[in-house]
Amino acid sequence: MKLTTIPMICGLALAAMTAAGVTHWWSVRSFVSLIDAGVPIPSEKQPSSPLFLPTQDKSAPPKPIAIAPKPLASESTTEETQKVFFETLNNFNKKFEALQNQNRDLLDQVAETNRDVMKLEFRVDTHSESFRPMPLNEDQSTSLGDGPGVLPSRAEALFLPSSE
Repeated sequence: MKLTTIPMICGLALAAMTAAGVTHWWSVRSFVSLIDAGVPIPSEKQPSSPLFLPTQDKSAPPKPIAIAPKPLASESTTEETQKVFFETLNNFNKKFEALQNQNRDLLDQVAETNRDVMKLEFRVDTHSESFRPMPLNEDQSTSLGDGPGVLPSRAEALFLPSSE
């Protein structure tokens, strides 16, 4: 085999697949246009092309189908539809504006709360009679086994022997 035969076979296969795809697309497109036009679909028993209606006389050539466009809606229904659409759109616009206003109000409240928290200071009045520091005796040990809330003593530094 020559080196050009394999690309030629692949090219022919690609052309055949493309032709089959285009043919299928064209038949589906014409079938959809028939459905949109309101033409009755021929049954499986009567073989016919999707572009032609079956005829009673088998010797006569088939008659082409005249595809009529869909009738347009009257102006009154179009105006009513547009009116309903714009009313719905206006309602959504009002709801959106209400949500924007509510969002602004909530952002203002959060900003005020943040300012209040930033100003908050914890002060202890040490001169008041109600202020009493926690009692701490010197003999109390601060080991880990004494109970919760007390930190253990700091570990002593460990020095490694030097290489001297």
